[in-house]
Amino acid sequence: MRLGELLSLPRLRLRVLSGGDQADLPIRWAYTTDLLEPARYLTGGELVLTGMMWHTRPEDSETFVASLAEAGVAALGAGTALGEIPDDLVRACQRHGMPLLEVPTETSFGAVTEEVLRLLNRNRFTTIAERHDRHRRLIAEVAAGADFPEVFAHAADQAGVNAWVVSSTGRAVASAGPELGEETRLEIAHRALTAPSFPREVRPPGEAPPRVLTVLPVQTRESHPLARWLLVCAGDHRSWGEDAHETAAELSSIAVLARSREEERALNDARHAEGLPRLLAGQRMEEAAALLRAGGMADPEGALHVVVSAELAPEPRLPDLARRVLGELLAGRGDTVLTGDDDVLAVVAAGESGGAADSLRAELERGARALEPGLTDYRLALGVGCTARPLGDLRGAAAEARHARRLARLRGGRTQVVAGDEIDTHELLLASVPEEIRDSYRERLLGPLLAYDRDHRSDLVETLERFLEHSGSWQRCANAMHVHVNTLRYRIGRVEELTGRDLGRLDHRVDLFLALRLRDQAL
Repeated sequence: MRLGELLSLPRLRLRVLSGGDQADLPIRWAYTTDLLEPARYLTGGELVLTGMMWHTRPEDSETFVASLAEAGVAALGAGTALGEIPDDLVRACQRHGMPLLEVPTETSFGAVTEEVLRLLNRNRFTTIAERHDRHRRLIAEVAAGADFPEVFAHAADQAGVNAWVVSSTGRAVASAGPELGEETRLEIAHRALTAPSFPREVRPPGEAPPRVLTVLPVQTRESHPLARWLLVCAGDHRSWGEDAHETAAELSSIAVLARSREEERALNDARHAEGLPRLLAGQRMEEAAALLRAGGMADPEGALHVVVSAELAPEPRLPDLARRVLGELLAGRGDTVLTGDDDVLAVVAAGESGGAADSLRAELERGARALEPGLTDYRLALGVGCTARPLGDLRGAAAEARHARRLARLRGGRTQVVAGDEIDTHELLLASVPEEIRDSYRERLLGPLLAYDRDHRSDLVETLERFLEHSGSWQRCANAMHVHVNTLRYRIGRVEELTGRDLGRLDHRVDLFLALRLRDQAL
């Protein structure tokens, strides 16, 4: 409430003795005291009411008003029950810029306090009602399809806060305030992926003095840490007041609605495009073009295309998590059509750049690295096909992307991105073979050696590996292993006996080399 609102009530009969030009001064409470120095009991913004029992000499007015000014009191109301208000009190209030009101004998301090509380409650309820009304309008705008970053910025600006929305990969989704740098966004994403609970405090790296940011999850019904948004608010949540917590809740609800709508739209788009792999495999390109166009791709026939294949292993409990993760990795790209749950396929319109596949691969690698802290239960494998110009090339590009993804799955690490131009080694052959056949092949050739090493504490598998590394050279291999040539010949003889392979033959060496590679991939 404002001081002028209280002065405008005729029934109180308050009279201004000083500070009449401060009618807009905010009052947050009323407090009655007759202590000479009450500052330690005040927190600022009060209307102090006094019967002036403390006044025994003119100097007391300066002591009393100075104590009020030190505490940040908004105004002073002095009662006249004990006589006229002394001039020394008026002068002291003028010196300290303290508004002074005369409270007549017929007006009790209780009546003044009651009106202050009534005005405070009325203004509070008005503010809350206006706030809720504004929030309902913003929610309605998002629900009607309004631009979320614009609505979010408007809501945060009206609330007078700096806030941002960041994705699980550190992508900037929306902002209201100074831009968050990439390093800060990645730090926020990293903290969120490893956080056991929220809210989470983040101090952006490289800032002096460092800011404190509070991170909250934008929690939708199907939310998952690998593919979610994060609400970031300036300040430490532990020092927030009620208004700050309410503002964060309002911004969060707007973001939750926007994210839910986006997830629902992505799911519907993926369902509409689920026939795309079958159309590409059958070379039904006119139907494939129509499906891509329906998925939002402006020029399916004329654009360059890059195909991406994605997989999470083991199979996630959330059925479409792999698609949602790839969707987040490609969120900065327009003209993209995704489909599939476990075996996810994306067709990306790549403009006119000749290096479109390389650029996309680098983008996917950056995003995948950002997700690594959250990939404690899964491994993410991504395959990127070569750039395709004619629509008819999409069939080959899709096959290439899938082979690259299988190769990525065979390699180590939590995330692996493989491009189509990498699949020209023996790894491509291994990737194209069903897993159960690879396991059987590896066990049949290396099983006897592994069992022998386990029972006899020998090193036949390592000896075989070193022998192949040195291209079957007896002397170089013996020197590298620090053993006599005869010892090496004995060990290799045992290998040949147990495996049934002749290491003097190239084809038998290749058999064992591939078995060793399969063992490395399985580790």
